[in-house]
Amino acid sequence: MINCIIIDDDPVSINLMKHFITSTEGLNFVEAFSNPIAGVNYIRKNAATTDLIFLDVEMPEMTGIEFLESFKELPPVILITSKEKYAVKAFEHKVIHFLVKPVEYGKFLKAVERVFKINEADNNQHLDYIFIKENGVLSKIMHKDIIYCEALGDYVKVHLKEKTHVVNSTMKNIEDKLKMNKQFMRVHRSYIINLNFLENFDAETSIVGGHIIPIGNKYKANLQARLNII
Repeated sequence: MINCIIIDDDPVSINLMKHFITSTEGLNFVEAFSNPIAGVNYIRKNAATTDLIFLDVEMPEMTGIEFLESFKELPPVILITSKEKYAVKAFEHKVIHFLVKPVEYGKFLKAVERVFKINEADNNQHLDYIFIKENGVLSKIMHKDIIYCEALGDYVKVHLKEKTHVVNSTMKNIEDKLKMNKQFMRVHRSYIINLNFLENFDAETSIVGGHIIPIGNKYKANLQARLNII
């Protein structure tokens, strides 16, 4: 769940953004501030639990740009304004997206989709395991225990040291789940290997944890570039 706050002096805009947030699965409306200084004070205390800020540009006492300039680091920000001229300045501060009033839900959704993707990538990057479903049971598999994955029709065999799991999945799905961990690499259309178990390889085959794994022509160059070859 992505915790959202709104900082905007326009009550109509606040109500609209609140409606969009509460109507969108995965977003959680936390609080709205019509005074940007109150928003600054909130962020200083709650930055760690704030995942997304919807920030207006033209506000009394402090503009949205001044708000951005007052912090070295901020949670992701989507800037909202009635004037497109602020776009360049906004992206200098690495805002996630820029919405022009009146905001349409389609454009709102496109903006928050970027945040969902960043959030998903951050979550996956810190995981060192996957859960696989086999015979109705979810089993936790540590990345370090996976030797290689092998395509088998509509299934994928996940080979561990002492066991092999057969899951109803595609290789693309498995690859997406493992791609944030650099120890895994696709070496063939039917094989993903754990480089920690790679023992040796030549032009066509490799030995991974004592198993012979073919190397596809299109993957050869990437494999060689990835390894410390002397």
